[in-house]
Amino acid sequence: MKASTMDEKRPHWEAWWRGGRKGAMTYSAYTRAVQHWVEQASHSGPQPSDSLAKYTKLNAFRMQRVEKTIQWPPELLAILLGESIQNQHWVLITESWCGDAAQTVPLIGAMAERANIPLDVVLRDGANGIIQDFLTNGGKSIPLWIVSNQNGEVMGQWGPRPRAAQKMVTDYKAAPEPKSEYQVFAAEVQKWYARDRGASFFSEAANLMVQPRST
Repeated sequence: MKASTMDEKRPHWEAWWRGGRKGAMTYSAYTRAVQHWVEQASHSGPQPSDSLAKYTKLNAFRMQRVEKTIQWPPELLAILLGESIQNQHWVLITESWCGDAAQTVPLIGAMAERANIPLDVVLRDGANGIIQDFLTNGGKSIPLWIVSNQNGEVMGQWGPRPRAAQKMVTDYKAAPEPKSEYQVFAAEVQKWYARDRGASFFSEAANLMVQPRST
């Protein structure tokens, strides 16, 4: 797919990129920030919330577990260690309290490290506002992984969750009442992630990197 250019369709992204990508963190800096928020019983985002602090603590544990149990598909490793993606620059929009992000953000961070590709992590609710240019069905869904080239030309995006997990969410929202409480459903989604062990994400990631496109 031909890379799309920076234009009026992504004004926040263009301003952020040309302004030096302010507010961006490396993946290691982001993980340190998550640990700091846990220690402070806090979370990312502008408004204090006990529930978001609780989710941040839970997600810190999930992220560590994911990092320790990565199983690399050979075909994905071939892409990461090859030359076809070496001109890419990745941007990841997330927040510490997002349950879906806890399952895929560590995978993206690990892929960037393996491939030696620059990865900027930015907060959805930060001052840059770039999420406004990458809405999902009109919403600020995260995590959102943006693949660009080194000039900031957007080549494709992925998020907020693998297709199978997204179908679970779509089906839940469409289900008639009465239905299980959202927290009960969210736990089922997390069980799906645990069973899948990143396989679905890695398959979609491989397709995106080789032939970037919006998904």
